[in-house]
Amino acid sequence: MNRIAIAAIASSFALTGTAPAQAGVTVGIHVGSHRPGVYATSRYRVDRIAFDNGYRDGLREGQKDDRHNDRYYYRDEKRYRQGDAGYRREHGPRHEYVNAYRRGFEEGYRRGYSDRRSHDDRYDRYDRYDRR
Repeated sequence: MNRIAIAAIASSFALTGTAPAQAGVTVGIHVGSHRPGVYATSRYRVDRIAFDNGYRDGLREGQKDDRHNDRYYYRDEKRYRQGDAGYRREHGPRHEYVNAYRRGFEEGYRRGYSDRRSHDDRYDRYDRYDRR
């Protein structure tokens, strides 16, 4: 082999070498394991679980507040403040779960609070309830 070919092969090995590892970085889908710190589900799936849990709880609270004519304010709800309802250790970092849960809670609350008004014909165009 000539020296140019050897240099090209050597440089390609140098470029594909290992990069320094960073502690605490999780990437992609993790292989299922029962060891602490190794997550058994994909990040997308965990975000979806957290969002759905938050949405369901927010929907319920929004409907309740609307039924009782409470003001529209989801941040005073206990489950929103805690943000970890349904969290399990295998879901990964708690703060990521809490962020997705709260996004779902806000959306569910908005839907639950306004759902009755948009489907009930006893509300007039000014959103006042007509008690016939």
